[in-house]
Amino acid sequence: MSNDYSSHKDSLGYYAVLELDCRADTEAVKQNYRDLAKKWHPDYNKAENALEVFQKLSVAYDVLQDEQQRLIYDLLSCVYDKDGFPELENIQPFKGKNGEDNIRVFNFHEVRGQIWKYSRHVRRCYCSYPEAVAAEFKTSALNWLLGWWHPTAAWQNIKALITNFNNVDAVADNLKMLVHNTVAFYHNGKRAQAMRSAAMALNYATGDVKSYLQKFLNVLNEKIARPKRWNFSWLQAVQLVFPLLIMFFALLPSSVKYVTDNDLMSWFSEKKQIDYYQKVDFGQRGSSVDDVVVGKILSIPVNRSDVTQLYHLKNESKVMHGPSDDFDVLKNMPAQTTVRLTGISPDKIWARILIDNGEMGFIKMDELTKGIGKPVPDFSKVYQPE
Repeated sequence: MSNDYSSHKDSLGYYAVLELDCRADTEAVKQNYRDLAKKWHPDYNKAENALEVFQKLSVAYDVLQDEQQRLIYDLLSCVYDKDGFPELENIQPFKGKNGEDNIRVFNFHEVRGQIWKYSRHVRRCYCSYPEAVAAEFKTSALNWLLGWWHPTAAWQNIKALITNFNNVDAVADNLKMLVHNTVAFYHNGKRAQAMRSAAMALNYATGDVKSYLQKFLNVLNEKIARPKRWNFSWLQAVQLVFPLLIMFFALLPSSVKYVTDNDLMSWFSEKKQIDYYQKVDFGQRGSSVDDVVVGKILSIPVNRSDVTQLYHLKNESKVMHGPSDDFDVLKNMPAQTTVRLTGISPDKIWARILIDNGEMGFIKMDELTKGIGKPVPDFSKVYQPE
């Protein structure tokens, strides 16, 4: 059967058996059935196939004389031939992996080269939009990674990549699926979903099928939010992400200037964004120097006998080598440990503290409480009363 779903087809032969055109009105359906039923009734017609023909007439009439059943038959006949025509008693809608009904059909052409052989197949998926984005990227990435390792596979992979890019919106397949879902949802009593599917199918429909879909929407006559159109250009763009990454890393060695330590030191010195080896002055008792590269810190004069800059930890906390969670942990400190504040970051998020052994590290200000917690040990460099 052709994928041109623009015109009506009499897939099960109901119009043919009643000797009708598909555009015949209801009165013509009734009149032709009466005439043919008399002709082929087995009580009057002794032909061997009289009963078979009479039964076909009855089945066709039952469908075509009812406006809703006829409309459903007309819709399905536009997209299905006789062999694939669904049984209405068992018809179920297509859905995404997680049960979504706003879906589209995707035919992913996949090539896998294996040096001595290769494989190519088409994987059909019914995807919601997020699922489609992920599937497009994954298919493209795997084809670019695995689709070249065989002479024939390389050529097949080129065709597959082009096909996937050009056919991201499979018009005929999507029309067929959405018409199917329109009927399936309606048959299962889900009118809102049926109307959404019909509205989405209108974006693909032409000719007779478009007329039948519009008629179906008029019959239901319910207001729904118009379904949002899919951005298929973005689904195409997603397929280009992986090859662009390959190109970027291929060109990287020839375009990147390697930065030396001297370059970094010169840059930071000019910008004055980082102080190296920050000195903390203890007055007559000497001084201490940070041995890590840290963010700019506003220093606080240190007087070991001064209790105003003594704080303690609210909870067990990690003291970091620098003013960021990205630095390594200098030490794990128990709750209530008393420390001395020696500096604070300009944004007042990080505090530089002195701990008992004379080391300095960093902790977030909101983890500190002003005042002494646990008593300061005699050997501590944090506090020495006069």
